[in-house]
Amino acid sequence: MKTQEQEQAPAVSVDPMEDLCEALFSTEEGAKKKAARQTAGAMTQRPWPQLPSRLRSAVRSDIGRLLDSGEARAQIIETGYSAGVVNQALRDLGRSAA
Repeated sequence: MKTQEQEQAPAVSVDPMEDLCEALFSTEEGAKKKAARQTAGAMTQRPWPQLPSRLRSAVRSDIGRLLDSGEARAQIIETGYSAGVVNQALRDLGRSAA
């Protein structure tokens, strides 16, 4: 006879970095995306090249999407990104914003 604990579904491992990246890659705006931007923006204590490549890619994707929708640099920073993260992402994208 199985115990109640054995009958429960196995625990699913949660990868917070993957959740963060998925939120940034998402095209939907919302509280989850805003929190993800603030989290990514707070990572400025680590040099940009030391951030995981998937996170850098997600940030570039999100900032590129914001630029394509007509957002200025100051408006992107207001979404939760730090100036350092925005500057580096713009440099990587080969783009500039007013």
